[in-house]
Amino acid sequence: MADDDESAAEASTGSSGAGTTIGAVLGISLVLFVLLYGLLKIAKAYDAKLRARVADIELSRKKSRDAFRVQNGYSWDWVVVFKVLEEDEKTKPFQREHSVKWILSKFAQGGLQMRMFYSVQNDEVYCKLRATLERLEKEADRIDYKLPLDPQALQKTAERGREGKWGPLLIEDPHNQCPFGPYDYIYGKYEYNRPEVAHLYRRYENNTPFKGSDRIRLIWSIIKARPHEAGCFLDMPKLKKEKCVLTYFPLHDYKELFELEAKWLKFFMKPWDQPLDDVKDYFGEKVGLYFLWLGHYTTWLIAPSIVGFFVWIHVASKDNDPNAESVPAFAIFVALWVTFLLEYWKRKEITYSMRWGTNGFEATEQARPQFTGEVSKSPIDGSETLYFPTRERFKRGLTSQFIICGLILVVIGCVASIFVLKFILAREEVANGGVYASLVNAVVIQVLNAVYFNLALKFNDYENHRTDTEYEDALIAKVFVFQFVNSYAALFYIAFIKAGVDGCIVNCMVELSQGLGTIFLTRLAVGNLTEVGVPYVMGKIKEKKELQGVADDEYAKEPTEAEKQFLMAEYDVLLGSFKDYAELMIQHGYGTLFVAAYPLAMLVSFFATWVEVRVDAWKLCQQCRRVEPRTAEDIGTWYTILELLSTIAVITNSALVVFTGDNFESLGPATRVWLFVVLEHALLLIKYILALIVPDLPEEVDIQLKRQEFLVSKVIENAEDEQDDDLTTDVAESIDMTIRATDDDQL
Repeated sequence: MADDDESAAEASTGSSGAGTTIGAVLGISLVLFVLLYGLLKIAKAYDAKLRARVADIELSRKKSRDAFRVQNGYSWDWVVVFKVLEEDEKTKPFQREHSVKWILSKFAQGGLQMRMFYSVQNDEVYCKLRATLERLEKEADRIDYKLPLDPQALQKTAERGREGKWGPLLIEDPHNQCPFGPYDYIYGKYEYNRPEVAHLYRRYENNTPFKGSDRIRLIWSIIKARPHEAGCFLDMPKLKKEKCVLTYFPLHDYKELFELEAKWLKFFMKPWDQPLDDVKDYFGEKVGLYFLWLGHYTTWLIAPSIVGFFVWIHVASKDNDPNAESVPAFAIFVALWVTFLLEYWKRKEITYSMRWGTNGFEATEQARPQFTGEVSKSPIDGSETLYFPTRERFKRGLTSQFIICGLILVVIGCVASIFVLKFILAREEVANGGVYASLVNAVVIQVLNAVYFNLALKFNDYENHRTDTEYEDALIAKVFVFQFVNSYAALFYIAFIKAGVDGCIVNCMVELSQGLGTIFLTRLAVGNLTEVGVPYVMGKIKEKKELQGVADDEYAKEPTEAEKQFLMAEYDVLLGSFKDYAELMIQHGYGTLFVAAYPLAMLVSFFATWVEVRVDAWKLCQQCRRVEPRTAEDIGTWYTILELLSTIAVITNSALVVFTGDNFESLGPATRVWLFVVLEHALLLIKYILALIVPDLPEEVDIQLKRQEFLVSKVIENAEDEQDDDLTTDVAESIDMTIRATDDDQL
């Protein structure tokens, strides 16, 4: 009778699990459909407005006859917004010291041109910034800014040679070793006031070597640069934090943006067909790399999604038994798939680094204005630099890590509380108690992530990192350790601990599958709705508040383009992309760490990332102010995290198959341990071998990078040819062929 009851319970649980899985799939489909349909409607309405705005802007430019624009082909690139203070409004000492007048004097000190005006409500002052072409050229020369060289001009110069320096160069590829042209994707540092190389740099519509994103970067470099570098030396993030300025942002170029949207914002665009070069040109390499990774990941999810779907059908046909024969094979397949995913990503990443001219960027990256230290002389070249003691850096890092460990213990306590709640609900026989507890768990995860992220930022600032790359890598490490524990602790407990503590409801694999499905659906729904819906609604509220009374006043001024962009949401180039990457990493972990319990996870991940491409593209183009275009060589520590997750996935899925599932229930404990060790080590060894088989650096990229080094050394740096003929002549003349009767030069 007991066996019959247990069988009935298993059947009931299996049916319930199948129903939960089907419900999750239907729920996800509904969320995706509503979200994408809403985005499509909003995007179409915005597109019509943008088309009209582009026409109005073109007309106003023709009427204004701006001499600067006519001469240089461009105009204003940045805007800084100041609040108009009331007469009796109290200010802090820092605000009084860093007044509007003081900030404007710093802009003038850096050689920037300004134009100021009041907002329509006269409660803000807008200050637009630009730099002359000569000022941009000097800054580009100072920081060795790399620009693409024009292939035709480069070829003509190389084949002609430079008299007295180096002879004609003829580069051929008789064996077709490289698909790239010898003069394609060649970047060289900008040289000011050198007429012999000025024609080599690629020219854009405005007949200058700088596109819009280049100008924005160079002006930002001027703002950050120190006085001895002819810069403004302004810490804009701190000025904003202390409310000396309301905000600052680069201005959208709506003509360029409209052209990008026409190529990018397509409902059925394939993830591998994104106009990544155009995205990089407008938003910068950092954002371009994010969408490159997103497209690569979405494309590679297609195969495991299809396989996982059929495995799920097989599991469902077995009364939703997660111990179906196909599950272990699928877990092994995913472990090997992740290896190829990452190895081919490395190849793609370095290929685009070569195409975008960012190879070696981190070695020459400028210091952050927030970096503090003692002014000293560099022990390498004697130049002025800031010295921050290694001992102090170590002490600050150790303090941060100690506090973070304490916060992780708090998270573990929260996870334990969730399982106490589950236990109480099960004891009281509350209907769907496990689902309710999983929902609470999902909400707690989101809340703790948000709270901890702000704390991690404060610790990161305290550690005083020199460059933006170092700062971001340290932040990634801090946050992800916390997010890993916060996001996966409950699932690890169900998978490997719960059975020995308070027992699972019939089967831990079924409970794990239900918990994972619930968390996946909740994250997808909450994440996308908060990412799209909340900023959209807040933007509308801000717009209504900012323009209150203007629409009803026939004499009121019309808001300018700078004011309209001020009303848009802010996308921080560091924190915005950080959160997008973190979201993808956590999702990737859900899809791979417990795939043996939830084969449908890969399909859910595919649809989630397919939506993410469109949501993030729409967000950047139509919802947010223009992102500061920032250079990046790679995705940094995120790749290390992907490698770590892939290794942990091998261990967790091997343990799920051997210990949690019933596939090897007939074996003794010792035998199962040995089986786990053999399976896990074998998979890790195969992963290592596969990683060795796939070379990180494609041969054609290696050839092109060496071509760049060689060509730049000649046409830009004027490296002279080696005089091999003269050396041979000198050697020949020094040979003494005389045979003497005796040794007349003895020691």
